[in-house]
Amino acid sequence: MARHGISRQQSRRVLLSGLAGPAVRVERTLLYDEQEVRSLSSWTILDHDTLRASCPSRIVVVRLGPGDEPGQEWSWEQRAAAIRSQPYLGFPAWAQIRALVGVCRWMACVATVCGYPVLTAELTSVGVTDDQRLDLRLEPAGDWAALLERRRLVTSPGPPWLVLGEQPYLGRAARERRGGHPAQVWCT
Repeated sequence: MARHGISRQQSRRVLLSGLAGPAVRVERTLLYDEQEVRSLSSWTILDHDTLRASCPSRIVVVRLGPGDEPGQEWSWEQRAAAIRSQPYLGFPAWAQIRALVGVCRWMACVATVCGYPVLTAELTSVGVTDDQRLDLRLEPAGDWAALLERRRLVTSPGPPWLVLGEQPYLGRAARERRGGHPAQVWCT
């Protein structure tokens, strides 16, 4: 997988998430089906603009860190429960997500391990827990998720989650006001 831009450590994380099927433990080694690993390494990269054009809402990407990978044989419900609690990134980012969900009623949500989707869902609300973590309410994904089958969603290094496209909390609203345009939240 290294020839596809994935480091050895990232490869281990992807394999642990179950995308190449279950592992067989032999002493202190995990073995995977060679055909499944080769298949996984051939997944193509999905362009962000293509995904955004095909999705009826904005898209939030939750990038799972080391140790946060879902189990190999977890159901959708188990994966969603594990991904539901995320680090709080501050008021501006939280307010953006909350506003988008409030206006659009839901957002597409893609949880990834090194760019490989491990969960697709629809984010219907977001709150903050007493211990200052985000509480994501997730429902099964609609037809838009089919576009992510056997494809990677590569993002640059950054925070644990992001909205694909413009980031108004990074100064866009101020630029829009200076240009004489009202800062707005869009669903498409």
